[in-house]
Amino acid sequence: MKTGKRAKVKDFIGGWGLRRKVMALGIDPGDEIMVIVGMEEGGPFIIENITKGTKIAMGRGIARKIIVEEIE
Repeated sequence: MKTGKRAKVKDFIGGWGLRRKVMALGIDPGDEIMVIVGMEEGGPFIIENITKGTKIAMGRGIARKIIVEEIE
């Protein structure tokens, strides 16, 4: 996803370890998120969880394993 885009979290690609790690960061299926810093910029992803009102930084490896559906 690009910076400024909104999406709904659908699922995660990976086992229980990854699912537990992402959910510990505060991202659950069904949450609406927005990318603050995305692929086109360097460094970690920064995502705002609009549903919970939090901001989360995560590495690109984990970010790639979150399945989302973009919201227009």
